[in-house]
Amino acid sequence: MNHRLTVATLALCLAPTAFAQSVVLSEIRVDEPGFDLSEYVELAGVAGTSLNGLSVVVVGDGDAGSPNGVVESVIALSGSIGSSGRFLVAEATFSLAATPDLFADFELESSDNTTFFLVSGFTGGVGTDLDTNDDGTIDSTPWTALLSSVAFVRNASPDGVTDEFYYSTTKVGPEGGDSPAHAYLCADSASWKAGALDPASGSDTPGAANPACGSTVALSFSELRTKQPGNDTDEYVEFIGTPGASLAGLTYIVLGDRAGTATNPADYSGYVEMALPLDGAVVPADGRLVIAEPTVTFPLDVDWVTPADGLLFEDNSTARTHLIVAGWTGAINTDLDTNNDGTLDSTPWLSVVTSVAVLGPFTTDQVYSSNTIPADVTSTGTFTAGHAYLCSPDNQWTVGAFTFYSGGGDTPGAVNRACSAGPVLECGEATAGACNVEHATPFCSDTNCCTAVCVVDPDCCVTTWDAACVAQAATSCAAATASCEFVDVRLNEIRIDMPSTDTLEFVELAGTPGAALGDLTLVVIGDGTGGSGVVERARSLAGVVMPADGTLLIGNPALTPDVGNGAGTGGANVTQDWLENSDNLTFFLVRGWTGVVAADLDTNDDGTLDSTPWVEVVDGIALVESATTPPVGTEYAYGANRIGPDGAFVPGHVWRCQDTGCWNIGLFDPTANQTAGNETPGTSNVECDVGTCAGDFNADGVRDGADLGALLAGWGTSSGDVNDDGTTDGADLGAFLAVFGQPCE
Repeated sequence: MNHRLTVATLALCLAPTAFAQSVVLSEIRVDEPGFDLSEYVELAGVAGTSLNGLSVVVVGDGDAGSPNGVVESVIALSGSIGSSGRFLVAEATFSLAATPDLFADFELESSDNTTFFLVSGFTGGVGTDLDTNDDGTIDSTPWTALLSSVAFVRNASPDGVTDEFYYSTTKVGPEGGDSPAHAYLCADSASWKAGALDPASGSDTPGAANPACGSTVALSFSELRTKQPGNDTDEYVEFIGTPGASLAGLTYIVLGDRAGTATNPADYSGYVEMALPLDGAVVPADGRLVIAEPTVTFPLDVDWVTPADGLLFEDNSTARTHLIVAGWTGAINTDLDTNNDGTLDSTPWLSVVTSVAVLGPFTTDQVYSSNTIPADVTSTGTFTAGHAYLCSPDNQWTVGAFTFYSGGGDTPGAVNRACSAGPVLECGEATAGACNVEHATPFCSDTNCCTAVCVVDPDCCVTTWDAACVAQAATSCAAATASCEFVDVRLNEIRIDMPSTDTLEFVELAGTPGAALGDLTLVVIGDGTGGSGVVERARSLAGVVMPADGTLLIGNPALTPDVGNGAGTGGANVTQDWLENSDNLTFFLVRGWTGVVAADLDTNDDGTLDSTPWVEVVDGIALVESATTPPVGTEYAYGANRIGPDGAFVPGHVWRCQDTGCWNIGLFDPTANQTAGNETPGTSNVECDVGTCAGDFNADGVRDGADLGALLAGWGTSSGDVNDDGTTDGADLGAFLAVFGQPCE
């Protein structure tokens, strides 16, 4: 078809504008019986959005020398969208019930192909020829950005002579052999529908919400994966819909939270995190539409691939609401629930097609759908589900495994797991059974112990956790250490002790350069007069952003730290002995801290925190001197990630591999440790899986027991990968054992 937009014009359609929210054409009348006294153009958008600088440009035919692409009318807009979400422009003779927001002189042609453009920064005028060679392609676009367009069509296949071309892929008509006199954007889809010639018919709703057309796409969420161990390469969403249905005009919205800054506090509800247009997605013949990013490892099951980072699923544990909406006019990074009461204050869309909310561990989180996915309750805590599906045939939302494809829980593009099959088990699943007790199902409830056992005896994670698995746990679990999983902002390197006076203590964070850290707090939990679980330090990061090198150094006066430790009286920096040693010590990086130093979070000293004065734990690591339960001669450690002891002592220094994320114990003497290259406060850490020395994860020059522990801790992820196939599995264990004890060349 010749009536098309140029590539440049399409780019303008997609280009970001200077306006906080989008505005769209919503309803237009160009004709009526008798004199055309009530012509009007209606716009829709978020209440309060400024229209200054916008114009409605109507393109049709001109004189005999320029029959196509000529600007027939220009309506310069001013003011802002009203509380109804609508803005009405009409001539002074307008006689319908509504009161126009703006009066303007314009002539709207009827019984022709005409195209309406809503643009910003228009520099043309009436009579400007946009299609100088009359070939159906716009040659010039005298505007800054194109926000919306629709064509009123009399002839869907014009020749450019007897009928002029039109210039929008969004069109309405022909209607009864002519172009529509009136048309509106349906409230329940992104489609336009022709109204009646006579306004008395009642199809006109100028200044108010448009009617529904009964054309909502039949669509519902069926399966979601929003996170997994390691890098989230296999995020996807599966829908059930009408085969052949197009999702053009629909947008995938995720409502969640926003990190705080020095000037804006954190916001945990109703914040637009993602807005992904679904133009181009079509429900396949089997009725199961799978949408995923280009990084997925199951490309044959994907029906529609998003742009890179199209699925912006955050990996923290606050609640999320996923919605598919029609007529989206909002923008990401906006707050739709300003008072966080669970009711959206603005809904910048025409309708919600389908929705589902993923619940988290915090009852204070708000969600905006009655269709909910339960939280994932594990042995190490309660989290938002990394994977969930509607089990078949009861359509009951069920939490799947955190590990992708574990136990058959993931079924993108296929019938979902049966409800009768029960929970999807994996290492660390709360219902998997204790590691020191026999049970008829595979796996056990301690993630690291389970992984270590199954490396030696894979049947323990395939068939049953029998007596042999219990016996193996008694020896293998000593090798299970902290998880190697990366998070967005993470603890990266810590020194708490050294020979003589502790003058070089520090904590280092790592993350995305420029990321706002304002709602985070570094919390150190040890002992006090209340016994275990006492808050020893709480260093707020209000007003702090991650430096350009991606590392944030807290403390260490021998260097120039990015921020002080804030541990002294009145928040002054303490240059030495601000971190306790010779004890179990837990470091948490938390979001939304509301506690105080010296608070006892484990009042009965049983190793379980009774109070957690934060919204979520972003990352954590416990430095362990005594790993027994209860600990000998020291307080409890907390959280799933633990490292140590170092011989009979708590590690004085720990650091994380730059490439794999695995934790390692450094040398007690910082001078010797710096010579070894493993102590790098304020700069990037050592990479552990580089060069030809595969398996030397701690870069100490030899493949030994410490490296075996790192490999086991990374089981099922990419962090212990020896053979470079992207996954740590039995093949990597075999390759490692073949070089075990050998030095690196």
